[in-house]
Amino acid sequence: IQEWLIEYCYERNISPYLVMAIIEVESGCNARAEGDEGRSIGYMQIQPRWHQERIDKLGVTDLRNPYQNIKVGVDILLELFHKNPSIDWVLHAYNGGEAYANELEMTEQISEYASVVMRLSYELEGVKY
Repeated sequence: IQEWLIEYCYERNISPYLVMAIIEVESGCNARAEGDEGRSIGYMQIQPRWHQERIDKLGVTDLRNPYQNIKVGVDILLELFHKNPSIDWVLHAYNGGEAYANELEMTEQISEYASVVMRLSYELEGVKY
């Protein structure tokens, strides 16, 4: 899965280390993980209620399938980066929604979630944080 993830991310011009860090923080690398009382599913903790149109567009049928879950998560991240290139904003929006990201950006705050994901991403890449 990791080899596929790296190739998939490079093809889409997104850091595989960032995606791996999100997977670690969101699910502990557990493809069967469920959070938010069962509303968040899989590696990247995708919530179908917010992303069903995207899921359908990508032809995803099983969010517990690591490959399909990663496809949806990467698509979400790419859309967020298109809206705002700030990695902090993207991580805040991924974790708590765009309104939350905008609020933190206005007050120049960085959430613990974003800090942990970035620190882990840099560690995976071999860069000092």
